[in-house]
Amino acid sequence: MSYVRLEGIEEKSTLYPLRIAFSFLASAGGLSFVAALIYVKQGTEKQAYVATLSVLINFVAAYHYREMIRVRTEEKVSNDSEWKMGALRHSDWAVTMPLLILKLYALTDNHDHDLLLGTVDLSALLACVMVLLGAYVRLGLDELAGWDDMTDLERLLGPACYLLSWAILVLLLIDLCQAHSGFDNAAMVYAFFLVWPCYGVAACLAAWARSGKKHYPKTIGLTKDVVYSGLDVFSKAVFAWYTSSAAFGVSVLGS
Repeated sequence: MSYVRLEGIEEKSTLYPLRIAFSFLASAGGLSFVAALIYVKQGTEKQAYVATLSVLINFVAAYHYREMIRVRTEEKVSNDSEWKMGALRHSDWAVTMPLLILKLYALTDNHDHDLLLGTVDLSALLACVMVLLGAYVRLGLDELAGWDDMTDLERLLGPACYLLSWAILVLLLIDLCQAHSGFDNAAMVYAFFLVWPCYGVAACLAAWARSGKKHYPKTIGLTKDVVYSGLDVFSKAVFAWYTSSAAFGVSVLGS
């Protein structure tokens, strides 16, 4: 009987990273909504626009985390459940990454320089493409885990998608660094997008750790829950607190 209780505690503990992330994202979305109303009342359009983007980013992410919690509650770690988790994560990122691009450029007026990617709209579109390339490798090719069973074309497309995704990310980061080069408290803003490569590193390490395995190891699935939850909270929720705090007359992280 004690074993059953311990097993139940262990299963619940695996949900903690997702539940904590959901709480942070939902609260950041609510805070940003109130901030947006304050900015609209004050007639500050730029701040209202940024706060509105924060609302969308965090509520979209919170919705996906609620669905991930449901998957973890109803299913054990397996190839099928991890495919669902991957689909939820990438559908979240495909929406929120472009919105984060728009938010970051909206924060500064220093985007008149020649962007490597041409325009802010194109940067946002390519951010979505970057996520979709990773989604193909994760969902369509199962993180390259079945390398021996893949066709020659799939063996070519998998690494090519990863490389192209990384190339887009590098171009996005270069443009963002240039746009925010003269921004007040630039180091803090840099942190919110320079953390993005950590997503790619986590994905590549997970694919490497899975190589040759037909089943999905529980440790990899739960480690990804912890890592991605932390990254999402920082790049979305903490970023929202940073940009919305001024509406309440306080300073968060030197905003």
